[in-house]
Amino acid sequence: MPTKRVKTASIELARKVPPFTVLSSEEWAEVRTGLHVRKYEEGAFLFFEGDPPAALYLILEGHIALVRHSPEGRDIVLDVMRPGNMVGELAVFEGVPYSASAKALDHVQVVAIPRDKFLHMLRRYPRMATAVIYDLTRRVRHLSDLVQSLVIERVEQRLARILLRLAKISGERTEDGWVITLPLTRQDLADMAGTTVETAIRTLSRMRKEGIVDTVHGRIVIRDAERLSRIAETSE
Repeated sequence: MPTKRVKTASIELARKVPPFTVLSSEEWAEVRTGLHVRKYEEGAFLFFEGDPPAALYLILEGHIALVRHSPEGRDIVLDVMRPGNMVGELAVFEGVPYSASAKALDHVQVVAIPRDKFLHMLRRYPRMATAVIYDLTRRVRHLSDLVQSLVIERVEQRLARILLRLAKISGERTEDGWVITLPLTRQDLADMAGTTVETAIRTLSRMRKEGIVDTVHGRIVIRDAERLSRIAETSE
């Protein structure tokens, strides 16, 4: 469940994020009155797969995992969303239930826009639709890559790609290497790679022995990004 809605200067963060960047000052002044900022703690769900599309969420801070649940109880992480990304827009457009669950990976702050209000915004300010289309295109491209990865790539290659992408999304350069700041569990990584926890552990252990990755203060550190990139591209 989200924490109490807040109406503070936080709402102004949305002004710097698509699709609101295309609005004039006058248009933004009108739109912002209908926005609500919500905060979610790590592990909380914004919505679950199958829920009606009540709202679209625009991430201001933090990261959200889109999780698909299989009948066997196995989860697959379809994507990790970061500030500036929209969550739930496809369901809002189509008026169908959310196709995946949205889980906060860390402290998350979002703008929640009820479906009817968002559709009204697009009709009133058509320029906003361009930003939404761009985000949908990015999502479709990523899901296409994910399907290909799950079908033809080895676990080691998939995991290498995931670690590099996470470093790009939430990495910090330190003397130890690129630290992935997200508080990820082995189960999270297994879900992202579409494999079992045991296989993910074995693969990470092998990478650790080869000096490619490490764990420092509970965070994954990429020590040899060049080697990891070669694995991601060639599955050596």
